[in-house]
Amino acid sequence: MSKQMWSMATAVRNPNRIDGFLNVLEKMKGKEWSKQTQEEYYIKLIQDRVVRPENKNLNDIQIKLLDNIVYEMTYEEAKDIFVSKQYVDRSIRGRIAYKPLEKLGLAFIIDRKIVITDTGYNLLNGILDLGDICFKSLLKWQYPNSIDSEFREGYNIKPFVAVLHLINQINTLCKQNNMIVKGISKEELGIFALSLTDYKDIGKTAGILLEFRKKCEEFLPYSEERKSFIENYRSNYLQDFSNATIENIRDYTDNIIRYFRLTRYLYIRGAGYYIDIEPRRMKEISMLLSKDNASALEMDRNAYIDYLSDYNIPMLPWETKEVLISIATDIENELKTKEDIFSNYISVEYKMKESLNTEELKDYISYLRRMRTSVNNLEIKQDYSEYAKIDEAIYEIKNIFDTKGKASIELEKWTNIALNIINDARLIKPNYPVGDDNEPTFTAPSNVPDIECYYDSFVSICEVTMLTNRAQWYNEGQPVQRHLRDFENIQNTEEVYCLFIAPRLHRDTINTFWTANKYEYEGKKQKIVPMNSTQLIAILEYIKELKIQGKTFTNDMLKLLYDNIISQIDKVADSNEWISNISNCIEEWKKTA
Repeated sequence: MSKQMWSMATAVRNPNRIDGFLNVLEKMKGKEWSKQTQEEYYIKLIQDRVVRPENKNLNDIQIKLLDNIVYEMTYEEAKDIFVSKQYVDRSIRGRIAYKPLEKLGLAFIIDRKIVITDTGYNLLNGILDLGDICFKSLLKWQYPNSIDSEFREGYNIKPFVAVLHLINQINTLCKQNNMIVKGISKEELGIFALSLTDYKDIGKTAGILLEFRKKCEEFLPYSEERKSFIENYRSNYLQDFSNATIENIRDYTDNIIRYFRLTRYLYIRGAGYYIDIEPRRMKEISMLLSKDNASALEMDRNAYIDYLSDYNIPMLPWETKEVLISIATDIENELKTKEDIFSNYISVEYKMKESLNTEELKDYISYLRRMRTSVNNLEIKQDYSEYAKIDEAIYEIKNIFDTKGKASIELEKWTNIALNIINDARLIKPNYPVGDDNEPTFTAPSNVPDIECYYDSFVSICEVTMLTNRAQWYNEGQPVQRHLRDFENIQNTEEVYCLFIAPRLHRDTINTFWTANKYEYEGKKQKIVPMNSTQLIAILEYIKELKIQGKTFTNDMLKLLYDNIISQIDKVADSNEWISNISNCIEEWKKTA
């Protein structure tokens, strides 16, 4: 009998975009979920630019309409694009886009009508964190269930909980066999985790995985022999799964890692190739695994809907006062060992835990974890104070297109590190979400700057993009100016800048920033400093030279560079001449700074 590998929701590859899908659906609440409504939902997703169809079958006017993100598309224009795509089954587009919302308990079809749950509204209103919602929902996600017609016969599993068990068991087996404990690789997850259909097979699968890993280690890394062995093994092991194509396995694996990492209970290690249990949450995970064997619960459709949509279910085994105090104490102790790093920058307010109730303790733990993230950022500054470490940042930025991780995420990460290397900032604050390991899970949300920088003599934001074509202007031109203006409005100084970093700078983007600097944005001039990644590397190389010579680089020197670049606007004829002078500005500045 043919089986199917399970997956999360490839229609929404980035779970941070879930609220966009939910926001559009919320406007349609109460409507009957007919084929016509399903088409309407997808059309509205196009109209609100939540989804961007590929160019195939579209004319030049439609493509330009999709690319011009500052233009407010009408429903009729979006419908024209939808029809032009010539989808074989048009209504299925809406059903596929809706499915992730249902899996996370944010929306359901009840009595054939669209219903948004309390959890869904709490996400839209900013009351609940998406990571917390993902964790609670994934704990309950199971096959079989009474809403999905797929994954019925032969399935008895909660995929997320099963993966936690599998990783825990393979780690235990590795310890017993004196092998390196490293979680599970993406390759192994795609073969052994996505094909798990019954919780009773977790132990057996861990044993098979271990033998597979041992066999792989007999081959040289990246050798053709190893590659051939893995391809043949995968094909044989997954022969009963009708959807086990190489493309599906890759897509399902990448997608599931994104959702699972958002829970903060898994982290990436081994240069982004291995997924492991977050060691800082091992106490909670151990308690969870002892209480939940990953078997599916039996319940009818209404009960399952109530179960999925109730954020307060399940009651987590560590949500007792005694255990919460223990968790808080562990984080406090971790912070106290690093007070020499952060005492001059951050003040941590420790509380009398015994006097707090369980809800107050949970809030206190969240606060401590935020403080730990801030301390981790200060550790980056300290770790990269040695000039030898600067080479690592230079290498990663220079080879950003060849990174093993997602390039946009990696560029934000290494730009953050570069800014910490460069000078004596009081605080460099990246806004991308991170796990407990301080590794970014996604790029920064669209409504805030990518990075905030606080110096003694000025403040700044930094915006980062991997886009290099005209889409750079579409996606970054207006948002960068808006982020800077919003940031300017809450600062107590006129000295507010924006550093814009991209591998290459598009002429339309430069012209937009030229206009904002020379004339105005919303009635007032701005200070935007565009640089390509090569120019950022040139600054890092200069900082390295200074460190080798035992010299100090201050924020005043960085401000001097920013001012020099901006001042060129009044000395040149146009934006093209301005951008071509930036490298010269850096070289001249290096002679005088």
